Amino acid sequence: MPAGELSKQRGFTLIELLVTLMIATIIAIMAVPAFVGFLARQQLTGDVNEMISILSFARSEAIKQRSDVSVIFSPPNTATTNRRPESCRNNEVAEELSDSNGTSANYRYSGWCYWVAKSDAADAILRLGQSANITTPDQAFSLTFQSLGDANIDSCRADSSGPCLITLNPQQDDIDPVTLVINTTGSIRRGEP
Repeated sequence: MPAGELSKQRGFTLIELLVTLMIATIIAIMAVPAFVGFLARQQLTGDVNEMISILSFARSEAIKQRSDVSVIFSPPNTATTNRRPESCRNNEVAEELSDSNGTSANYRYSGWCYWVAKSDAADAILRLGQSANITTPDQAFSLTFQSLGDANIDSCRADSSGPCLITLNPQQDDIDPVTLVINTTGSIRRGEP
């Protein structure tokens, strides 16, 4: 190019940039709900897998150690005189109570907590987990796995002859809840939707 000639440089106009930005914004707005649903499904899957893992661990420890091993479930927003394990005391609220025996405390927590402990040494926590998605049962309960792998599920089941049903529901309309079925034989499986 000769030294005296100016070359024409071509770029994007402001209108072209605004149109491109508008298209990118529309695509992002459409993608966010799908991504939020994806994250909620992944969280539910993680919670289900963690719970199956902890229940299977408790059963295998009961068989291995030839002694009872319990999985204790503590619900949220329920006053209890028993404190949770240290790692599960998120958002703990202590309420002091006075009665004829003196002063005691009730504790409330946010979210579910469940932990594995040997039945003869309840203070020795073997493993624990947390979930915000458990919807049923809605009260405190425990499962005790025995030395042959069988399970005592009496405090969990709704009727005296059925299995223990633990339902995890992320409280979103577009995501189906997952139910875990624990039988007296100690088997743990996902329920049919």
